[in-house]
Amino acid sequence: MILALSRAQGVILAVGGAIFLVVAGSVLLARGRVRRVEARPPDIPRAMRPGPSDPDLETPLLHKLQGWGVLLVVFFVIWIPMTWLFEPSRNLDQERALLTDSIARGANDVQLFSEENQGGVGCVRCHGQGLKGSVILNTTTNTPIPTPNLTTVCGGPWTGHPAIHGLDDIYATIEQGRAGTPMPSWSIRYAGALDDQQINDIVNYIVSIQDKSQVPFKHNVCINPAAQAAADKDFPNQPSPTGTGP
Repeated sequence: MILALSRAQGVILAVGGAIFLVVAGSVLLARGRVRRVEARPPDIPRAMRPGPSDPDLETPLLHKLQGWGVLLVVFFVIWIPMTWLFEPSRNLDQERALLTDSIARGANDVQLFSEENQGGVGCVRCHGQGLKGSVILNTTTNTPIPTPNLTTVCGGPWTGHPAIHGLDDIYATIEQGRAGTPMPSWSIRYAGALDDQQINDIVNYIVSIQDKSQVPFKHNVCINPAAQAAADKDFPNQPSPTGTGP
């Protein structure tokens, strides 16, 4: 029978069947969607929903809430003491990391300025490589001037640095310079070029490179308070390192 249909009739029959299938599918989908909407409960805000029944509150829900409360109490009982115990060691680790970074910056600061080391201020130009002392020329009198060995500066009076009795003296020398010597002031507070952080980095580096063979702990005025007290007692009336150099 289908073979007996003309070509036009076959096209009409196929289009009509396709339209019927589309309409039928749409109707079925719409009915299913309506049923799902009707079956879904109304969307009531959580704060307006009725609370649990008394049996639920008296047994499973109450036990659940009590269990979570016990777990939270146990967590804080363990967490707070552990935090208190490990906090000092964490603080020390952070201080060591900050000091290590400061020393690394100071090591770069004392070197000559270059494209790779744009923070260099050139302490080695006067104090020599490794800051072990050198000789510079006084351009006014054409006489050589020896510069101090900074790897023994923490030895204070015992290693030929009579004006150094502690870290404060080292800071003052760098910040304000030293009158009557080529040592200029470096702090921006005294018309210098360095801020407090840069000076602190340089001092930390100087302390880190002290020659232990010449600066034993008992004479290290930078890290040993007893050595500072002994320097003040055994070498009184020493010249102050303060004062701006030329």
